[in-house]
Amino acid sequence: MAKDIKQFAHPDYLAHIEAYEKIRDCFKGEDAIKAKGVKYLPKLSGQQQPDYDNYKYRALFFPITGKTCTSMVGMATTKPPKTTYPDLMKPFFIDTEQNYQFTEFYVSIFTEVVLMGRHGVLIDAPETDDMSAQPVPCPYIAENIINWEENEHTGKLTMLLLREMERVKIANDKFGTEIQVRYRHCFIDADGVYKVEELDDELNVVKPAVAPIFSGSTIDYIPFTCYGASGVHMSVDKPPMQDISTINISHYLTSADLEWGRHIVGLPTPVVSGVDSGTQLKIGGTSAWVLPVVEAKAYYLEFLGQGLGSLEKAMTDKVGLMASISARLVDNSTRGSEAAETVRLRYMSESASLIHIIGAVENGTNMMYNMLSKLMKAGGEVTVKFSKEILGVGITFKDLSVMFEAYLNGSISKETLLYNLRRLDAIDPERTDAQELAAMKDPPPQPNPNNKPAATPAPAAP
Repeated sequence: MAKDIKQFAHPDYLAHIEAYEKIRDCFKGEDAIKAKGVKYLPKLSGQQQPDYDNYKYRALFFPITGKTCTSMVGMATTKPPKTTYPDLMKPFFIDTEQNYQFTEFYVSIFTEVVLMGRHGVLIDAPETDDMSAQPVPCPYIAENIINWEENEHTGKLTMLLLREMERVKIANDKFGTEIQVRYRHCFIDADGVYKVEELDDELNVVKPAVAPIFSGSTIDYIPFTCYGASGVHMSVDKPPMQDISTINISHYLTSADLEWGRHIVGLPTPVVSGVDSGTQLKIGGTSAWVLPVVEAKAYYLEFLGQGLGSLEKAMTDKVGLMASISARLVDNSTRGSEAAETVRLRYMSESASLIHIIGAVENGTNMMYNMLSKLMKAGGEVTVKFSKEILGVGITFKDLSVMFEAYLNGSISKETLLYNLRRLDAIDPERTDAQELAAMKDPPPQPNPNNKPAATPAPAAP
């Protein structure tokens, strides 16, 4: 029987695991939320299972958590990063079917950090004696970074427990598969050597500890990079999507009550009083009722109260709350015609947290790839630089006219003009600055503003 993770997980992990589950389910969407049943939508008092199934089916889950996350990641990764690296590491920075997918790698990091505020990458040594085989970066989502220890004096990571899940075939079943849980236990031994052992879900040793070999030698540190929303560290940051997912679930609960209420009271119910209950009455345009008692009455029972109106207002308020936490995809407000700069200023504070995340991912990615370069003995430094122009600068004819006029008048240099054109996406991104500068011509001489001939220079002294 698998051990309860609470027995061996880090306290900070346990403090966030419920939030991780909720955010992950909200990100996956309605099917994941409804599959959890009463975890997110409790039964009403006395509600039987058929009625609960109907109650849950009618509820609307608004997928704003997933849309907000993908929107922010899209803003952060619209422009590909600028990279420099030694030739030996080229396979890690190109996208082909046969090679490592660099774009997929950094987009997945952004997605996890925006969603959970935590993501890890362990550099795994090649399990072969072939010296040409290279180490590989292995990603771990927040839910699988189970436990860790750091040296209290140096801050160096000394122990790391990672969960891995693999789909394996079921014995004697041609098509059946199941999820197998394993733990990778990374640690620094008494001699200061990095070692790894594999444990099963009961923490029994499956593969004894070995010292991974990188470029022919062992190492004295755990090659793990932990990305956070605010920096590169093992401490646990608050997930950026936590507040939105909390309101998302609350909105789902209100939707369930509103839709159930509409279902119950939406159709008018015929009521007849003063008539024997055994009297057969039909409803329809060709049916006529003859009520034998003078005091008998027939009417429709219809809902006239304000209860559903309060639920509708609650849903609107919660959509507004989600919008106020940067979920602008649900902002239906109209502000008329706004200048581009006005929009930029209005969203500047909201984009600040995303800019911090871009900086954290950039720092972590540079640290990880430079660690990889060192382990490979690639002989060079790696730099990865992500664009922070997440709101888009935009360009108008007036902008171009003013810039070129300043250049032609000699007020700005070629380099300054090129810098601004590059920011405005007004030049070919495939061409380098050197190529653009070489192709640019010097500005023609400007006419004398007073329309007077230039003064003849004095003759040189003999």
